[in-house]
Amino acid sequence: MRTKLNLAASIIAGLIFGLSANAQKTVIKKENLPANAQTFLKTHFGSKKPSYILEDKEILSTEYKVQFDNKTEIEFDKKGNWKEVDGNGSKIPSSIIPKKVASYIKTNFRKEKIIKIELGSSGYETKLTNGLELKFNLKGDFIKIDK
Repeated sequence: MRTKLNLAASIIAGLIFGLSANAQKTVIKKENLPANAQTFLKTHFGSKKPSYILEDKEILSTEYKVQFDNKTEIEFDKKGNWKEVDGNGSKIPSSIIPKKVASYIKTNFRKEKIIKIELGSSGYETKLTNGLELKFNLKGDFIKIDK
């Protein structure tokens, strides 16, 4: 019985390792991004040219990562929808931030800037220059503060 259990665990571990080893990261051109991602970059970053763009292909998913010279990084899903914008300590473009979220932060954290925003299935998570992380639902209503 124990031998069968060890064998099953080894097979599962091998499959997981094999699938993850199949991931491929490739440098691509802006024109090869999905249309949604190209539109997002043009809208919020204008004519700025990215330092690099990576396409990260795995068995079940594809993601894209764009980085600019100022170290701002944007992650997109396979359809080109943004998932995260990280200014790496610098302010991110205010045009990305939903109006309700921006208004809450401006009212309650007047001196702080948003340096990161993530969009998940349950809402937005922002990081401010003071290190606080604020969570909002998809409607932009404030939920809580994380430290």
